[in-house]
Amino acid sequence: MRSWTWWQGGIALGLLSTFAMVLLKPMGVSTVFPSSLGIVLKPLFPGFVEGNAYFQTIPLSIGWEHMLVLGIPIGGFLAYKLSGEKVAAESGGLSATSPLTAFLGGFLVLFGARMAGGCTTGHVLSGMSQLSVAGFLFAAAVFAGGIPAALLLKRRWS
Repeated sequence: MRSWTWWQGGIALGLLSTFAMVLLKPMGVSTVFPSSLGIVLKPLFPGFVEGNAYFQTIPLSIGWEHMLVLGIPIGGFLAYKLSGEKVAAESGGLSATSPLTAFLGGFLVLFGARMAGGCTTGHVLSGMSQLSVAGFLFAAAVFAGGIPAALLLKRRWS
């Protein structure tokens, strides 16, 4: 099986986003992380969780978003295996990326998105499909920061 082209993946993602909005609600996954933290902390420090204003604004229960977070790496791994292609790290392209650097970069994007009241999935996929100004601004900021960072890192590894 070969990999999808960018436009095939885009169409599939658009259909999935529409399907999720119609059946559930707009896709978004960043709330899963503080929600999971609240679920873990509540039995250990019930007063802290119940007295924390942020934890009062998010559901402290496992829902479909948790399954989506689990499905993202599982689906990515399955797509990689089924495609038969090699990823950049295996072909020498990104082997210099440390897991810590990758984690910190992802954490910063997640932290910034939560400060903006959403997440990358919620702002870009769901927000833009609903013509949300915040979604377009967040996407522009991600590309404005991501493209120069990618070019800088590419030059560093070349």
